[in-house]
Amino acid sequence: MTTHASLDDLRHVVPSDIERSPHGYGIDGVEPTLAFSPDDRDEVAALLRAADEAGAAVVPQGGRTALHLGRPLQRYDVALETRGLARIVEYVPDDLTVTVEAGIHLDVLQQTLGEHGQYLPVDPPPDGHVSIGGLLATARSGAWRGHLPAARDLLLGATIALPSGELVTSGGRVVKNVTGYDMHRMHTGALGAFGVIVEASFKVAPLPPVTRTLVVRAQSLAEAGALSLRLWGAGLAARALCVLAPEGAERVGLHAAPTVLIELAGLEVSVARSTQIVREAAPHAEETTDEPWAHLRQLHGDRIATVVRLGVPATTVAETIEAVRAAGCVAWGHVASGAVLGHATSLDAATVERLRAFAVERDGFLQGEAGPRALRAAADPFGPGEVELVRALKARFDPRGTLNPGRWMEGV
Repeated sequence: MTTHASLDDLRHVVPSDIERSPHGYGIDGVEPTLAFSPDDRDEVAALLRAADEAGAAVVPQGGRTALHLGRPLQRYDVALETRGLARIVEYVPDDLTVTVEAGIHLDVLQQTLGEHGQYLPVDPPPDGHVSIGGLLATARSGAWRGHLPAARDLLLGATIALPSGELVTSGGRVVKNVTGYDMHRMHTGALGAFGVIVEASFKVAPLPPVTRTLVVRAQSLAEAGALSLRLWGAGLAARALCVLAPEGAERVGLHAAPTVLIELAGLEVSVARSTQIVREAAPHAEETTDEPWAHLRQLHGDRIATVVRLGVPATTVAETIEAVRAAGCVAWGHVASGAVLGHATSLDAATVERLRAFAVERDGFLQGEAGPRALRAAADPFGPGEVELVRALKARFDPRGTLNPGRWMEGV
């Protein structure tokens, strides 16, 4: 049991100037007793060790863009903000590698990389305000997934602060590395359940010299789905290929019709050839701005609404969009990854479970991306999945349940 006296002990293990007012760190209407914004990894480790010994529940947070992902927290004593860990530790443009602290925001990193004609090829929701630690801890991705590697596949190595106060490094800062097991990958998508990512190294990529977005309106979602599958198999220089229900198209600034949205990226000759292929398949294809993609990321990352993500085979994306739309959602889907998103003002638990059953019947899954506390308590955001594996890892790395208790399930 945590007492105010034991929480006060945390104040003595780190400099006083990193303590913050707990107001503004609320999650689901609950504010922590204490809040800290460490300036370096050693302060993070010291805080975690002290919190673990005091039996205090710690919630790491960077850009605060995904705090409603997962089940409601069972306890919340200490907010651990990573904003102070925002440095670029090492950047070697010639090697296409960069090492950063976990609190740096993606848009800040992209700006630095862009000055050298490079970027980290990820597009997580809702925007570039996502912290690098949050990018990895949530493993959320957008329209580029399936066309480009996921963040975990770009990760060369990471340093993790464990609840015990240990700082553990896995992998390295170079592309060719044979140091130990890839333990850093275990923390991607773990929602901070096993440790706090404090530093990460990535391989980056050259910025594509040309990008172009094309839009095709169809007569039906079935037609849009069939066209998207043909284009997906046509060898396009595509970075994104999306099918939108009419309401989804309208929400991103397009005409309210079943729509295929394509982003091409690469050399001029590749983009020109791909544009020709699209127009041969759909003569009425039109070029548009890249704004619809930004709107889609905002919809996906909306923290006020209820957002669900279904993972299904690519051949069933169109029918899944129909099902999600019928459930009362603004719906769209990414063909390459098989991700179908639903955005609604509200959904009840029964509807979420019906959509989960629909996905499972097609060898897929459903994950809750955002929603009110009551819904996330009533409808499992994750489904059965790898419950026993997560429980075993939690017992190994965070046996006292210090980090994000209950985010995965009761007691985990």
